[in-house]
Amino acid sequence: MVECCVDWVTFFYVHLNIAQLLKFLSCEILIYLLDFLQASVMLPMIFAHDFGDQLGQYATMVDSKNNIFEILVERNNQGIYLTRGWGALSDFHNFKLGSWITIVFVGDGRFNIRVQNRFGKKIRCPEFSPPMQFLVDRNAIPITLFNVVPAPFAHDELNFQHTYDKRLDSDEMNDGFLNLAYVGFSQMCLDTSSAALKLFDEHGNKWTCTLQFVPGNDAHFKIGGGWNTMLKARRLKSGARVVLGAPGVGSNETIYFIVIRR
Repeated sequence: MVECCVDWVTFFYVHLNIAQLLKFLSCEILIYLLDFLQASVMLPMIFAHDFGDQLGQYATMVDSKNNIFEILVERNNQGIYLTRGWGALSDFHNFKLGSWITIVFVGDGRFNIRVQNRFGKKIRCPEFSPPMQFLVDRNAIPITLFNVVPAPFAHDELNFQHTYDKRLDSDEMNDGFLNLAYVGFSQMCLDTSSAALKLFDEHGNKWTCTLQFVPGNDAHFKIGGGWNTMLKARRLKSGARVVLGAPGVGSNETIYFIVIRR
């Protein structure tokens, strides 16, 4: 058993040499226990030593239903960390206190994962057709200092200089569109002539959306496309709150948001 410097994660690592790895790509390389939910994780030092050079700036996690999660890989002098995007993996599978996560490294930056509860019972992964794909925002990648532990992803507060607090209703959930009143935030921060908008959530994931301005007495914007995909992927329900943020006044092509479940 290898205990990492983050005391809420305990790792169990099966050390395979390169020949074994090439022969048994499906062998379990890493099993660890989450003591409580966090938005980042450190890989065991022995794994980093043996296979760290096979990891680039991004890793790909694939669950048993072929849902794909892109995760930022950060390094310092202590080891390798999975940060931006890890929170989406936890949220999607609804990790609970004491959950067991088996990570199987299969090469080329890819890990297959299996999830069990604290009693060792397999947790069923959500299934979609086609499978969900979570991509992280590749802009504004943090600079990791040599002797500093990388921080879990969090929105920059400067991206919430202007905000719109919205509670989702049943019609929006059924239609798959987010409706924003034109007056106020939308008038200041969105472009009526634009047809596309990028949204970034609190896990660092990117959602490419459609944007439509609806004129009239009840003028408003409709956000769809990737928004509807996000609703399904995160299985939001009527009554959930969404806080949208923009860094400034003008025709913003990117909006940031945070989901607050009931």
